[in-house]
Amino acid sequence: MIKAKKNSPLQAPQVLPIKRYEPKPYDEEAAKKYAESLEKLLPLLDEMKEAVKTMQAKGKELEALQQRVATWLKS
Repeated sequence: MIKAKKNSPLQAPQVLPIKRYEPKPYDEEAAKKYAESLEKLLPLLDEMKEAVKTMQAKGKELEALQQRVATWLKS
């Protein structure tokens, strides 16, 4: 008979108890803080969206300028 050493693959796995999910009680103060933080975040996200659009437009302008320079250098 083979004797299993400690932590060997022949040892039976441990069965852990299942923890049941228990919902936390509604915290109105935490909900207010979360809503306030979202209200502060939304304008920043709008600013970032506008900045990305501006950067994309500048990138297209830069790309066109690079192409013009490249064609000028070839000629």
